[in-house]
Amino acid sequence: MSVYSRYCVLLLAVSSACTTSPEELGKEPVDSLMAEIFIDVHLANARAELGYGSDGTPLDTIIVRRGLSRKEFDDRMAFYAEYPQAYLVVQNQIMDRLGQETR
Repeated sequence: MSVYSRYCVLLLAVSSACTTSPEELGKEPVDSLMAEIFIDVHLANARAELGYGSDGTPLDTIIVRRGLSRKEFDDRMAFYAEYPQAYLVVQNQIMDRLGQETR
């Protein structure tokens, strides 16, 4: 199962889980750390699909490398499932960042 598939399953599972309030996760609408994690997942997936010597970095490895525990990541994913507008802000940041890297 690819990292992307695991991520999709995780997102689906988290969307039905208990969520935390915005106050518990901070008031800053742009979560740069999660943007970096999503970018890492995207790039690991792309490398694996293109056959550039990567079998897909497991999501847990990416999360730990960025300094989060699995619970913290799951809590943030639950937050985005509850507040999709906040996720769109992060998604826009991701698209901007990836667009800058391709120039």
